[in-house]
Amino acid sequence: MKTIKSIMLAVVLLVATTLSASNGLVDKKKPTTVTEEIAYLLENPSFEVKNEMNLSATIMLNDDGEIVVLSVDTDNGTVERFVKSRLNYRKLTNKLEEGKKYKVPIKLVSLK
Repeated sequence: MKTIKSIMLAVVLLVATTLSASNGLVDKKKPTTVTEEIAYLLENPSFEVKNEMNLSATIMLNDDGEIVVLSVDTDNGTVERFVKSRLNYRKLTNKLEEGKKYKVPIKLVSLK
């Protein structure tokens, strides 16, 4: 009987230790659509977004399946460089037709 109590105590301590050690962070699921992939690539800009910005980028895929940013319709050079640096020559897991132009709406939102 004493052995069973000792084993049960060890199991309870093991479970309690494991639960307390978890940090509660859940891994993000992988993007499943082209929109989610592009949103993932544009997360966490290196500059502060003060006001919400709506813009669009014209992209296409090259023969290697990489994104090529043709243009970004904004007057803000920082935003344009950000979009181009984050998207240019990144491969998508979801396939689009190569050589075809796509217009992608982008919305930058302030987190404050």
